[in-house]
Amino acid sequence: MVKQSRLRVQKEKKRKRALLLVLVAAVIVVAGWQINKKAGISTYITDFVLTVKKSLSGEDEQPRGAIYDRNLQQIAITLERVSAYVRIKEVESIPETVEALSAILPIDRKGVQKMLAAGPLRVWVAEDISEEQETALKKKQLPGVYLQHEKVRFYPNGTSAAHLVGYVDDNIGLAGVEYFYDRLLANREDQGSSVDDYLDQAQNLVLTIDLKIQKILEDLVSDVGGWREGSRVAAYVMEGTTGQIVGGAQSPGFNPNSFKQYPQKILKNQFLQPTVIPDKFRRFLRDAADIYSVLETGLTLYPWSVQSLKANLGCQLRMLEWLGITGRWSADFSEYDRDVQHRETSYTPFHSARHEPYGLVPEYATPLQIITALTGIFSDGAWVRPYAVSMIIEEKDGKEYQLSRPSGDSDGFGRIIKMGSKEVTQLLRSWAVPGSSGTLHFDDANILFSSSEKTEPLLRSEMLFALIPADISPLAMLVVVEGPAGLPQSDKKKQKQSLIKRVDQVVDRISVLQQVAKNVADVVEIEIQGAINYPSEKSDATVTPHVQQSENRIGIAGGVMPDLKGLSLRRSLQLLQNNNVKIRFQGTGRVVSQTPSAGTSMKGLTECILILENEEEVKFEGPQPSN
Repeated sequence: MVKQSRLRVQKEKKRKRALLLVLVAAVIVVAGWQINKKAGISTYITDFVLTVKKSLSGEDEQPRGAIYDRNLQQIAITLERVSAYVRIKEVESIPETVEALSAILPIDRKGVQKMLAAGPLRVWVAEDISEEQETALKKKQLPGVYLQHEKVRFYPNGTSAAHLVGYVDDNIGLAGVEYFYDRLLANREDQGSSVDDYLDQAQNLVLTIDLKIQKILEDLVSDVGGWREGSRVAAYVMEGTTGQIVGGAQSPGFNPNSFKQYPQKILKNQFLQPTVIPDKFRRFLRDAADIYSVLETGLTLYPWSVQSLKANLGCQLRMLEWLGITGRWSADFSEYDRDVQHRETSYTPFHSARHEPYGLVPEYATPLQIITALTGIFSDGAWVRPYAVSMIIEEKDGKEYQLSRPSGDSDGFGRIIKMGSKEVTQLLRSWAVPGSSGTLHFDDANILFSSSEKTEPLLRSEMLFALIPADISPLAMLVVVEGPAGLPQSDKKKQKQSLIKRVDQVVDRISVLQQVAKNVADVVEIEIQGAINYPSEKSDATVTPHVQQSENRIGIAGGVMPDLKGLSLRRSLQLLQNNNVKIRFQGTGRVVSQTPSAGTSMKGLTECILILENEEEVKFEGPQPSN
């Protein structure tokens, strides 16, 4: 008999022990599966985990506030998504439950009954139910039927301003203003607000965007993209001297309510992607710097077309840094992408006047940098950086906080900009095409080549800058069109329409809307939203809101003129917007008189006149308040 070694004996014991553990584990799994099948333990565990997750996320303690445009119309709101599900083990009668559910929800009765009869632990029967449906289910108190609530971000305007506003997933901003919103909350303590002041209430953001101007830009980029097949089109409008982004559109666009359905290429903001600066734009920046260099040295500036200016690289560098076309900076709706360097080396001009010296004017920049630089030249010495968030409004107490903005040294290069504004404007006029109401259009195009891009080796990039007179502060508009090199393939009549002509058709409307918005800025009120659940989604990714009308909602009943006294102009326009009535108004503030008077029949009415006065100008009539 051979005596086994101690090592061999230990290995055999370990093998038997491992086999025993496997058998015990298998028995526990089988037993647990049988118990779970009968008692539905996993369902309760899943619900518990979801509850804990919701609690830890702090969703209830720090709700995500709404986002408004500058006229206080809703751009983004947080709604409650309500879904209904059934726990099979608690259902008393499947046919009766299905019958009761079908009377409230638009469900497939046979399909739901078949799923319930199959015996799964939990069956989801409806998602995104309306508030009326939610109330009806609660009243029924059906055994085994439960509702799940979660907070979801909703964008009532769909694709409008999507690349500016961004999108949210799991209550986290991933792009645009929504991304900035998260950082803004994290830094509120540094801005003078204690944690206790803002964690228990929603922080509403008011943007500089005007949805009416935004609609014009959306139509513009859609139209240009339609007759330039395969093109990517973007258009931004920025207020001169302030940097406020009035609107920004891009085609093809995306719906932030269903952003996960779009490729990353569509989600990217074209205004943040570096591109080749057209030669004409580089030449203008260079010549402007030459004019400033003469003024900076204190010499007399003769007409630029007569005097031969010599390049001053030091002045060029100071000007480019002041204008922000060099270096990396971000706005409150943007973060520069990590593939900047890739795009810069990917495309190069196919034909370029490389022999012409441009000094330190860069060859590449983002469209956002370009519009900022060109706007800064005509800013009368103001230091311009684009931004889209103007202020915060506390939802609970209505307190307003204007956001502070970084500013440049107006006594530095800004003084030189102001001195040379007249000469540089004359320079622009000599190169630009005049348009409607004094608008100047300045455009150029490049054919770009890439050896690494297989799908689009040749790219046509067209850029148009328009300086739009708009009351005191002008507007700057930049349109960028990029697409396969070649002729348009759509309607011949549309092919003949140049980009300048198409843009010139909308600048008048933009200018008028800008002036109107400035005049009524002090009388706008926050848009009031009735009770609403998250809307149901259609197959085309559009959404239909489930709105429950408020009982005390003011409206036009029986086709009669409502009483508008004491209301703001915006609220008055809302009440009259569905009637074919021309509205004229005088003054600012709130309505103090109206023609025709309240109660007048709307039948045959064609015009309504409103007289407005500011609250401090309105005399208080009636009993005086007691001390």
